[in-house]
Amino acid sequence: MGNPYLNRDESIILTTHNVIFNSLVTEVIFTNQRLILFDSRHAQFRYQTIPLATIETVMIREDAEGNPLIFLSISPITPDSPPQSKELTFSRQAGGDRKQECESWVKQLKEQIATVRLQELASTQAATYHETDIIFEDIIPEETDRVPAGSSLPELSAEPHEPIITPPLKSVEAGAGSMAGVPDGAIPAAPGSEGSLVQDSAETTPESPSPPPSHPPPAQPSKAKLIAVTAIVVIIALVAGAFIYATILQGNTGEPLVPLTPAITSAATTIPTPTVPQTPVPQITIVPTPQPTVIMPDKGVWVKIQYAGNFTGRIGTSGNIKQVNASGDQYYQIPITDGIVEVLLQKEDGSAKMLTVEIYQNGRMVTRSTKATPFGTIEVRETIKRG
Repeated sequence: MGNPYLNRDESIILTTHNVIFNSLVTEVIFTNQRLILFDSRHAQFRYQTIPLATIETVMIREDAEGNPLIFLSISPITPDSPPQSKELTFSRQAGGDRKQECESWVKQLKEQIATVRLQELASTQAATYHETDIIFEDIIPEETDRVPAGSSLPELSAEPHEPIITPPLKSVEAGAGSMAGVPDGAIPAAPGSEGSLVQDSAETTPESPSPPPSHPPPAQPSKAKLIAVTAIVVIIALVAGAFIYATILQGNTGEPLVPLTPAITSAATTIPTPTVPQTPVPQITIVPTPQPTVIMPDKGVWVKIQYAGNFTGRIGTSGNIKQVNASGDQYYQIPITDGIVEVLLQKEDGSAKMLTVEIYQNGRMVTRSTKATPFGTIEVRETIKRG
């Protein structure tokens, strides 16, 4: 393809040639909208464009041969892809120093990119404003009572008026068609009438017709009353029968009857309660297990260490140091009769248990040192003299 065509609102700012782009020698046209790269010597190659709106960074650099170049950082095509980088190398093979030309291009590019961004920002704000510019159509307020088609609406006046009173509907016989359940103001006008449903404000509301008198059902004997009468008759019959029976018994004996009540005597039987002998519970006395008592030898120099946890360090004399790593009560004999005994121990845990170091000579304690600090250290240097 030959030289590219420009848009209607596009103008050229700068042009140059002998620019290396993607290993090809091209010509570059810098317009107010884009960079156009093409090779006029090979018309079959399609030209390439870089819109100014996509350029994020413009920097001037030099390649390994000292040719000035323009480094462009292009915004990524998708949000997940990294930004692209392009280089326009101003080749000096044609002769002359092109550094000043490259600097002029960088300056013009920065200024035009800033202008394009301002134009895009202004167009975005204008588009946002037009989108929110809503034209409201005339809205007819909803009527509280709907009026059927064909009926005329009363004209609204600014002057105050009395409230409109709508008489309640009267029931219509089934032969004329029932209108029950039709809301107020929804009765269609009769043919030939004007269809106005508004009554005169001075007219009073007619009273609602009273319901027809209901005839009470014929009286029927109450079930409760029938049960009460039956109970009374039964009681009277029982009382009369008792009276007659008592009279007959008095005529036969001539003496009133005295009811005999047999005396029931209950003999109280005492059951002896057996005595359960109590078995004494033997008391268990826990006797502590005697701990073996270590008697310190009455001859020689000894180091006694007491600690419930682990300890490490060294014990001995100068030139004869022994590394120790133990726990509990430990006894170490120092093979000297005089000299300096050195002890350096450290607790291996962070507890507050007491670490104790004692030095004995011929069964007698010479020195004693303790430490309860977590991971604490004891250092003892004791001089032993011949006894």
